[in-house]
Amino acid sequence: MNKTISINIAGFVFNIEEQAYEKLSRYLESIKSNFKNEADCDDIMADIEARIAELFHDKISLIKEVIVELDVEEVIVIMGRPEDYISEESEQNFTSQQSENEEDKTTKTSSSGKKRLYRDEKNGSIGGVCTGLGWFFGLDPVLVKIGFILLTILGGSGILLYIILWIVIPEAKTTAEILEMQNEPVTLDSIKDHVQGTKSSIKDGASDAKQNIKKAVVKGIEAGGHVAKTFVKVFSFMLITGGIFAMLLLFIIFFGDSGVLPLIGSEQVENFATLLDIIYPDGRSTVVFFSILLITIIPIFSGILLGFRLLFNVRGKYKRTAIITSIVWFLALGTLTLTGIELGMNFRNEVTVDYDVPVAVDSSNVLYVDVIEDDIFSNYIQYQRLWNYTELVRVEDEKVFLGYPELRVIEKGDAGSFQIFMYKESNGLYHKEAIQKAENIKYDIKTSQNHLNLAPYFSIATDDKLRNQTVIVEIHVPIGKRIKFGNNIDRILVDISDGDFVHDEQFANTIWEVTDQGFECRECKEKRVYNPEID
Repeated sequence: MNKTISINIAGFVFNIEEQAYEKLSRYLESIKSNFKNEADCDDIMADIEARIAELFHDKISLIKEVIVELDVEEVIVIMGRPEDYISEESEQNFTSQQSENEEDKTTKTSSSGKKRLYRDEKNGSIGGVCTGLGWFFGLDPVLVKIGFILLTILGGSGILLYIILWIVIPEAKTTAEILEMQNEPVTLDSIKDHVQGTKSSIKDGASDAKQNIKKAVVKGIEAGGHVAKTFVKVFSFMLITGGIFAMLLLFIIFFGDSGVLPLIGSEQVENFATLLDIIYPDGRSTVVFFSILLITIIPIFSGILLGFRLLFNVRGKYKRTAIITSIVWFLALGTLTLTGIELGMNFRNEVTVDYDVPVAVDSSNVLYVDVIEDDIFSNYIQYQRLWNYTELVRVEDEKVFLGYPELRVIEKGDAGSFQIFMYKESNGLYHKEAIQKAENIKYDIKTSQNHLNLAPYFSIATDDKLRNQTVIVEIHVPIGKRIKFGNNIDRILVDISDGDFVHDEQFANTIWEVTDQGFECRECKEKRVYNPEID
C-alpha cells in the first residue's frame, strides 16, 4: 500500500503516489534550474507543466485514478531530460551526449509524437479551419480555401461545412497543442524553441509595427492634407455657386413676381413689399422689408466671399468689414424682432359684430340659397377642394379681397320663422380698433322673397391691414322648413349641423329639411360624388 497526495499542475488536480511526486518534483526543479538563465523561463515552465498535465490525463481512466512512478518515468522519456537540452553556452561540453540525445529524440518523436487536428486561428483568416486542415494533411492552406470556395459555388455547402468544422475542431491554444498540430515532437527543447520564437517574432513584429505605424501616420497626414484641400476646393465652389443661386432667388422673391412664395403672384398680391404693407402697421413695412433683406443677404454674401477666399487663396484684412456687417445684421435682426412683437400685439383683441339679415319666406316654406357670380376669383373654385387658402387672397384697387366667407346652417328647434345672422370678426391692437376693423368689412348679401344670395368674397381696405378678418353667415332653420342650395353654393364653405352627412361632399342643388330627427337630405346620397383625394 502506497501513500498518495493531490497536486495541481497547470490548473488540473491529480492524485499521485508519494514516490512519483518526489521524482516529478526533482524533474521539474532540474528543468527550471537548466532554464533559469533564459529570459522566457516562466513561459517555458508554464508550457511544460501544461504538456505534463495533458500526458497525465492520458494515463487516467475509470480503473486507474492515481499517477504512479512508472507514469512519471514515461512522461520524462517523452518530454526529455534537462541535461539533454542544456543551454547553448555549455553545449560544446556535451558533444558526446548530444549525438546520443539525437537518437533519444528520434525515439521519443516516433513513439510519442502524434499529429492532431486543431484550428490555427493565429495564422488563419477567419476561424483557422483551413490552416489547421493544411497542417493536418500537409497541404497549402490556400488549396484548402479554394476547395471550400468551390463547394460554396457549386453546391452551397462550403459555408455550412466550414461552420460545422469551426464548431467541432478545437483551437490550438497551448504550446503543446500548436506543436502537435504542426506534427512536431512535444519535448523540452521544442517547447523552449517555440516560446522563444514566439517572443522573438512578437518583438520583431512590434519593431516593424512601430516603423509601419510611423510611415502610415506620415502617409495618412499627407493623404489627409490632400483630401482636406480637395474638400476645401469643393466646399468653396459649392459656397460660391449656392450663394449666387440664393442671391438670384432672393432678388426674384423680393422684387419680382415669381409665385415662389404663397400670396405673391399676379392674381394675388403683387409683390413682397405689398404683402408686408397689408400686414404690418403703417410705417413699418419698409423697415421690415429692408431688415429681412439684410438678414438674408448678409449671410449669403459672406458665404460667397468666403468661397472666393478659399478657392483662390485670397488673403487680406477683413476684420473691420466683418465687424461692421455683423453689427448691421444684429441691428436688422433686432428691428425685425421688435416689429414682430408689435405685429403680434395688433392681434391681442378679438371681436365679433353681428347683424340681422331680414328675409321673407312664403307659404312654400323653402328658402333658396346660392352664391352670386365671382368676378374676383372664379366660379369654378370649390372651397372644399382648396389645399391652400392663399389662393383666395387678392389685392386690387386699394382693397384686399378675401374669398373665404362661411355659411353655417343650424337647426332652430322650433316651428317659427327662418332667422339669418351675419357675423363679422376681426382682431386689433385695442378693442375699439378691432370693432372698427370688423365694421369696415364689406360683404354683400342680397335678399328677395324666398331667396338669399351670398357674395363669394368679402373685402377690406388695405389701410385696415390683415387682422384675421372673417365673415360668417348663419341660417337658423325651423322644424318643417327646407333649404334648397343653388348651383354655385360650393364656392364658399358650407357647414350643416347634421351627423349623417359629410359636408366635404358637394351641396349644389340639394334640398335640406328639418324634421324631429334633425336635418334630412333625400337627394344627398344620389348627389354625393366620390373623390379619392379626400380619403
